[in-house]
Amino acid sequence: MSGQRLTVPEPEIKLYEQGFEAASDLGREQDGKKLSDLVEKIEEPMVIAVDAPWGAGKSVFLKCWVGEHIKAEHSNEATTVYFDAFQHDFLDDPLIALTGVISERFTNDAEHSKTWNKLKKAAYKLRKPAVRIGAFAASIGISEIAVPVVDAVVDAAAKELAKASDEFWRKEDSKRAAMKAFYEALEKLAAEQKLIIVVDELDRCRPDYALNLLEVIKHFFNVPNVHFVLGVNLTELQNSVRARYGAGVNAGLYLQKFVMVTMPLPVRNRDFRWDANADHFIHISETMDLDKKGNLWQYVELLIKDCAPHSMTLRSIERLATLMKLSSPNSSYTQQSNGHNTLRAALLIIKACNSEKYQNILDGDINAAAFLSCFGLSSLHGAQTTGEDFITRVASYIFTPFADRDEETTGASLFKPDFMRRHGDDDLKYLNGPQILQKLAIKELEVFQLPS
Repeated sequence: MSGQRLTVPEPEIKLYEQGFEAASDLGREQDGKKLSDLVEKIEEPMVIAVDAPWGAGKSVFLKCWVGEHIKAEHSNEATTVYFDAFQHDFLDDPLIALTGVISERFTNDAEHSKTWNKLKKAAYKLRKPAVRIGAFAASIGISEIAVPVVDAVVDAAAKELAKASDEFWRKEDSKRAAMKAFYEALEKLAAEQKLIIVVDELDRCRPDYALNLLEVIKHFFNVPNVHFVLGVNLTELQNSVRARYGAGVNAGLYLQKFVMVTMPLPVRNRDFRWDANADHFIHISETMDLDKKGNLWQYVELLIKDCAPHSMTLRSIERLATLMKLSSPNSSYTQQSNGHNTLRAALLIIKACNSEKYQNILDGDINAAAFLSCFGLSSLHGAQTTGEDFITRVASYIFTPFADRDEETTGASLFKPDFMRRHGDDDLKYLNGPQILQKLAIKELEVFQLPS
């Protein structure tokens, strides 16, 4: 017996094998071509930040791109490497993790395997020391440090530190030699094989790890024909800078030391391949087995296609699908009026994409202008699409005081004579716009919650 899903599974993309055909509904091929053209024609080492909000599809784009770029049909010269920074941020030293992942790409490359062995040995010598007095105390069998043994621990630690001090300058010399060996080996390799290293999920890492990784990139990999592509939300990465150096630091200026070029990954909206969001919604609906024949689904799809907010991301579409599953999943809305289904679809979209405006709805504190702004509309007039027409007519009707509503207006024609079902003791047709939206949201969308 197979059950339905409540969440969207991560897309299965075979790294270095599949390209954009693995996520064709996202329409990112042209973005990928622009990135490939840039990295191929430039020899000078670059760090490119592919910048987009969380949920905009950066990871899917980059996983597809590392495979697309190396397809024989494109005749590109560079080898791509994908490094998930968040997956490795439990380690203390990003140099070791990064070098290890890159070297795996050359495991079966006899021509370059010796060079990578030199790089790995050099990186090992450059790793950060992890000697701590606490660790030393544990190594000599002390689990509970009582007063009588503190002096013994300190004396033993002092001897260890003195010994380490004697070896310090010798190790410093070996580190300089190791750094030179690392740089020379990488330079030799890059002269023969251009290298593009994609570092994904950087903004999800611990602040210290994320910034240490940037410093490793700057100091160890600043070699011609070696480029880095960072998948990042620069706003969140700036927060990491502030977390490390204080709220008063100019985080944007600090990051300019590491990032040469920024490539904004556009959020799909009606100004940029406007139907991509609807394509993704259809794909997600099939994955989650949503009822595509139901009136509610059709109205949601219509609003996404015709007047979805510019803040809508791939993640918010997936969140929307989950909300549709949670929102009265056993109820049929086939018999509801067009007006009811339009409002319910609108509330689902607002909840998925605009938590601040949705909270205003729950508080009963929203007017027609604020409601329309959720869908990129500035007035009740000038609708150009079917979805915009439905939204503006519904807004015009519900935000008009009950005593002033003209039952012959086009707004009223969206509703059945009884104007929605009764909810509780009140008939919604006697309420004003904020009350109607508030009551519908609480009754139909607040049974289950998702983390905000």
